[in-house]
Amino acid sequence: MKMSFMPGDLHVEREVNGEYVVRLAGTQILRTSSEKAALSRFKALRTEMETKFPTREPTQQEREELCRHAIADSLVGQNSLGGRKKKTSAGGTRTFGG
Repeated sequence: MKMSFMPGDLHVEREVNGEYVVRLAGTQILRTSSEKAALSRFKALRTEMETKFPTREPTQQEREELCRHAIADSLVGQNSLGGRKKKTSAGGTRTFGG
């Protein structure tokens, strides 16, 4: 599990040993084995930082660019033109020459 709040450089992630680490600007704030405690601390810090780093509405040009990227990404995964094989129940035949 990884979560981030990029404007404030706040991150929470689960390490290989199963512990959760909350980092702020590269400095470790909390290390715990409880996911609930780590998420609680992360959310508290994030709400505090959201007042310091307010979100702004994207401009019309930024919205158009985001829309173009979303459409392009959705079309890539839905190629219905080729690559399908006919499903058959028989793996081969027992006759020779056929």
